[in-house]
Amino acid sequence: MRPDKVEIKVTLAGEDVEEPIDRLGLTGGDPWTVVFCEDVTDAAATTALLDIGVVLRVRGKGSPTGDSTIKLRPSRWSQLDPLYFENTDPDEDHPEELKIEADWAGDTRTLAASMKLEWSDDRLATVPAGGWLDPELFSKRQLDFLSTCSSGRVNLAAVSMLPPIKATRFEEFTIDGVPSGARAERWQVDAGLDFLELSIVAKPNKAVAAQAALTAFVQQMQLPIDNSGVSKTRQALDHLIAKSTS
Repeated sequence: MRPDKVEIKVTLAGEDVEEPIDRLGLTGGDPWTVVFCEDVTDAAATTALLDIGVVLRVRGKGSPTGDSTIKLRPSRWSQLDPLYFENTDPDEDHPEELKIEADWAGDTRTLAASMKLEWSDDRLATVPAGGWLDPELFSKRQLDFLSTCSSGRVNLAAVSMLPPIKATRFEEFTIDGVPSGARAERWQVDAGLDFLELSIVAKPNKAVAAQAALTAFVQQMQLPIDNSGVSKTRQALDHLIAKSTS
């Protein structure tokens, strides 16, 4: 068993995100809202779910569409139930997408297993920011996936929704030597945290060459790479939770 694709990411650092956006010629883009859900307490600024490899994310992609995702990262094949060993596309019986892929960021290489549900109603708009998580944002199959495959128990009734992140997904562009289109996504968490991530997808046997091509492109464009080794999800959650408990 092995993933059939690798998502390769580079996060751009620097105080002025507009500069790499201009240098890459990125214009327009689709405005999204990204909301993460965490086990937050007033007494401690911790990312309890993220620390056990559980990411609960809800996105609004323009009224009324959006999606909800339960992601296990880092994950192991051995923690996945046999029901969830293979990728599945949405269909009439199961509208959720199950995706297992390798996740590369610099020298960090992990396995990620996620289940995403697309929806076309205003369910996100009815949930107050910073309030308790509404389990209706996730399907029964997603919750079964979480309870069966997570490395720790999660009671959604005790999970909070963090403040929304303003995101922009730009149109794909091409990079020489990269087999797929490159994506650029900006996260404007607040005035204190704003960054851009570039990502590509490659087959496992071409991932090393694709990662080298992406790195060479970023260096050629003289874009500032964030070498902290901290994912954009970790950066955003640490920042938001620290503010909420300060």
